[in-house]
Amino acid sequence: FGLSRLPFSKNISPKNVFEPQSYKEAFARLDFGVSNEDILLITGPIGSGKSVVLKSFISSLDTNQYAPVYLPGTNISDGELYKAVLAGLKIEPPHLAATAKRLFFKTVADQTRKPVIVIDDAQELRDSALIGIKSMVNFDFDSLNKITFILAGEPEMKERLVYSQFSSLRQRIRVSFEMYGMSLEETCQYIDYHTKICGRPSSVFADDAKSEIHKRSSGMPRMINTICYKSILYAATNEINIIDSSNLDPDDF
Repeated sequence: FGLSRLPFSKNISPKNVFEPQSYKEAFARLDFGVSNEDILLITGPIGSGKSVVLKSFISSLDTNQYAPVYLPGTNISDGELYKAVLAGLKIEPPHLAATAKRLFFKTVADQTRKPVIVIDDAQELRDSALIGIKSMVNFDFDSLNKITFILAGEPEMKERLVYSQFSSLRQRIRVSFEMYGMSLEETCQYIDYHTKICGRPSSVFADDAKSEIHKRSSGMPRMINTICYKSILYAATNEINIIDSSNLDPDDF
């Protein structure tokens, strides 16, 4: 195929990210909210590009102004969350949760750079940790917004926040966005873009293949990547020069 490397890999540099409309809208909300809000919420189906936009956004932050911390969502308590944030800010967390809580507030108050705490797969957090986030932003720093949490999760994250124990947290979330799949046009552009940045100026995939990929993936980037990656390997093995809908990797369907 004349490719310098295999496209559609799991790891892509933020500078090479394709930006569909959903990505642009999510990024714009994050860009606005990080300066003005305590808690932001980004949701979307599995493989819709949440992690990609989060990592791209983190890489865009001015590290003279912000101290970004990326935390994968895990089944942790509020005390463990205080410790994880401290560790992300390069502060050795104490053993006791109560001590960690006091140190957290002192650390944030003393920061010259605003901490931006990004929690991916936030639906995995325990109830106590979610409720604890509200407490972590709910105190007076001379009326200044000194820390921002960005919560990212699957659509059930929004459903979970409806419950009464999360009402105070929900009321603090004024900026949110739910990511969605790409249109057919965006899917075609996405596929061609990824082969182009890997050294192929013309498309590897025929138009009917792109339409079929969009149909099968519902425009979700991760599924598009999987289908395209496996189809290129299948085509190379079978000496197929242009991939059409009849020779997409059959294992995906």
